[in-house]
Amino acid sequence: MAHLNQLRYFYHLKSVERHNSQGKRKESSAEHSWSGLVLADYFLGKVKQKLDKIKVYEMLLYHDLVEIEVGDVNITDGDKRKGKKELELKAMQVVKQKIPIEMGNKFVRLFQEFEDGNTPEAKFCKAIDALDAVIHELDYKHDWKGWTEDFLREKKSSLFEPFPEMKEFFEEVLTQVRKEGYFSQTSQKTVFV
Repeated sequence: MAHLNQLRYFYHLKSVERHNSQGKRKESSAEHSWSGLVLADYFLGKVKQKLDKIKVYEMLLYHDLVEIEVGDVNITDGDKRKGKKELELKAMQVVKQKIPIEMGNKFVRLFQEFEDGNTPEAKFCKAIDALDAVIHELDYKHDWKGWTEDFLREKKSSLFEPFPEMKEFFEEVLTQVRKEGYFSQTSQKTVFV
């Protein structure tokens, strides 16, 4: 029972709201982590690169834990994004102290690897993270108001370069949303992180 409260801390990720719709509410960061794991499981069977599957799963499981402390920052919120890295590094130390020590050390290692984005696993996880938001929002056409294909390409396309299978999938998604008029909406509303 010594770690009960430390383990309960993880559950707080369920209440961190993202900017993406989920029915009549907003998606939680925990839901995003879960769907990222599902996408990773799918694409791990498709990509030609050899990746450490356990590391990928753990990195996706832990990559947004800092949001318990600092919340989610939307990709279009330029002001908040300016200090995002520093805030998250401070939050990383807070999170480390609030979870069981063996998990804390692993979390710090995986979070830093994800943020640095230098390993094949980190690159894969960043691509999954980016693709998840786009796929999630296919059910919420109204959330695409004010978005352009050029903006999505600028923010996300380069993440898929190391993984041609994912890039092809991203292109198919863009083709679908273009045909279905997602980009033709004019009102300004921003989503996706």
